[in-house]
Amino acid sequence: MTAYRDDCHGADIEDLDEIEARETLSRDLRTRGAIIAYQTAIAICQEPKASWAAKASAVNSLFRVGGFFAPLGEDSEKELHEMTHAEVQRFLRKAKAQLEQLQRGSDRAPGATRRKRNRRSRNEDVFG
Repeated sequence: MTAYRDDCHGADIEDLDEIEARETLSRDLRTRGAIIAYQTAIAICQEPKASWAAKASAVNSLFRVGGFFAPLGEDSEKELHEMTHAEVQRFLRKAKAQLEQLQRGSDRAPGATRRKRNRRSRNEDVFG
């Protein structure tokens, strides 16, 4: 393996312990690597001979890193401290409605179906 030389610290990566090596590589990937990846994606998008699949992949990567795609999954909602007052109120109403629904569901036995209420008097005998 060729020795990787970190230009910032002047140390060969083989001379570093595992934690230092990971930190060095991580820093390099976040700086130089990110710039190289960005420049490569732009070059692919501008290359007339690049396949449409390569261009689509590059465009998706650029948009994703640029923050134009909302994250997928449960983490797509804003944190409370990032919300406006109106967004917090909407979030609170939604949470209360979900809580009420859960509480109504927990009143029944698991798997039990909900029975329609009969309009008969409570005092009336079950059999008639």
